[in-house]
Amino acid sequence: MIALSQTRTKELLAIHGWSAVGLGLLLYAVILTGVVSVFASEIGTWSAPLPAPASAALPERGLDAALKRLAAEVPAEFHEDTFFFPDTAGRIRSFFHKHDQRAGEAQPMDRGVEFDLDPATLAVLDRREGWSDEIRARNLPSALADFFVELHVSLHLPDPWGLLLTGVLGLAMLLAAVTGFLVHRHLIRELFTLRRHREPLLVQRDAHVIAGTWNLPFAFVLAFTGSFFSFAGSFGIPAIAMVAFGGDQQKMIETVVGTPAKEDATPAPFADFDAMLADARHRAGGDAGFVSIDHYGRADALVTVSMFAPDGKLNGATYTYNGATGAFIQQKPTFGLVPSLGNDLFSLMAPLHFGNFAGLWSKAVWFALGFAGAYVTLTGLLLWTTRRAAEPAWQPLARATGWVGYGLPLALAAVPVARFLAPPLGLDLHAAQNTGFIAGVAVATLLAWRLRDADRLRRSLLGITGVLMVLTPMLRGWSGGPGWITAAGQGLITVIAVDIAVLLAGLLCLRSATRPPAATPAAEAVATTTAEGAQTA
Repeated sequence: MIALSQTRTKELLAIHGWSAVGLGLLLYAVILTGVVSVFASEIGTWSAPLPAPASAALPERGLDAALKRLAAEVPAEFHEDTFFFPDTAGRIRSFFHKHDQRAGEAQPMDRGVEFDLDPATLAVLDRREGWSDEIRARNLPSALADFFVELHVSLHLPDPWGLLLTGVLGLAMLLAAVTGFLVHRHLIRELFTLRRHREPLLVQRDAHVIAGTWNLPFAFVLAFTGSFFSFAGSFGIPAIAMVAFGGDQQKMIETVVGTPAKEDATPAPFADFDAMLADARHRAGGDAGFVSIDHYGRADALVTVSMFAPDGKLNGATYTYNGATGAFIQQKPTFGLVPSLGNDLFSLMAPLHFGNFAGLWSKAVWFALGFAGAYVTLTGLLLWTTRRAAEPAWQPLARATGWVGYGLPLALAAVPVARFLAPPLGLDLHAAQNTGFIAGVAVATLLAWRLRDADRLRRSLLGITGVLMVLTPMLRGWSGGPGWITAAGQGLITVIAVDIAVLLAGLLCLRSATRPPAATPAAEAVATTTAEGAQTA
């Protein structure tokens, strides 16, 4: 064992504590933003509703005429690749593009023309042209939902660093789930132990243990699938290519996806698109969610249709069709060239991570379990730092935990406020959302710096968050969104439901901001003694 002086031991313990809490706070940020992202489509509908409710699937009729009309409007060079899919705001998005090299960029990028279509009439609502990142910056209806999703997926860091960081955090969560299962020696008893009438800090500790114990299986699943998605593109594919294929990523893709068919650039009319989608729906027993068309208008045109999972199943099928004749080619596995156990496991990753396999009901369950994960992470950090807050070296760490724990919800609440203020004030919507988030972080930082008392900091941050959330539905209406009577008349129940949810969340924050301090020094001493006794038992 290495002999260390007492001073050096304290220094190393401080470094260990700061690094552990720093990692925990980043993990909390990923979990909390993931909880919000579960309802990305509902947020998109709420922030930019259409005149009538939109289906999450592609329409059953009319896409054939729309495809041929749009294809005639764009340059033939952009017929190389075409997508059709419903976005988070309910629009049907179509992107005609080619893979190109922008000057000064190392990696190829897509360039083309993107359309937003009304799902009811398939009329063009918006047209954007340019490089893919420029098009994304001009996409306004999905801006709010996309902000939250990108924050969860990559923390708005550039590729591949954001994905790598969230992947590492997912592994940390996986480790916490496994070790949490091992250290809970009285697992069954802790599932139901909540001493409601004891000291507040003891109640908080019991609530932390109960939420963490019940949430262990979900935390494991979420961490594993999240790490998979983060590492698959940023690290997994290059690593597999390097180990198994001598660094040849193209050869690996051909082995997994298949060898591309022989090219035939002979011009050929495109077959009936609606008939292909109808055949896919008949085969799958569900609706189409995403369509990719390679080489539109050529003899080698290929159509790939990805289906939503039918009732009672977790995964949907993928079919391919000859674009020139409309003939069915094959049902294609998601992973590999033939059906396999690996493909089945791979296909389970998305529904298990996003919780969208049973519509609103599964989303609600995933939201609740995700919120419990965020609660467990934050309360664990608060209990750990509060216990050491009497020591000067740990006081900044305790404030940092309160800053992120309660400041992040404030910053998130500021984003829709900025989004709804932008149109009436004539501001750029994406810039306004970014500014709103940064302003929320700045306010939280200022309060964390000025307020030394942890409970005052908690009250202040929760109070501001509650005010922002209560104001948000009113700002949505002020920015031109439909009121509740109009929304009800148009069948836009999602708009009303999200308004109510935001209002209730804001009121809960205000109520929590008025609560008395969590614990007295005496209660903290009792809780510390009890916790140490439980560890010894």
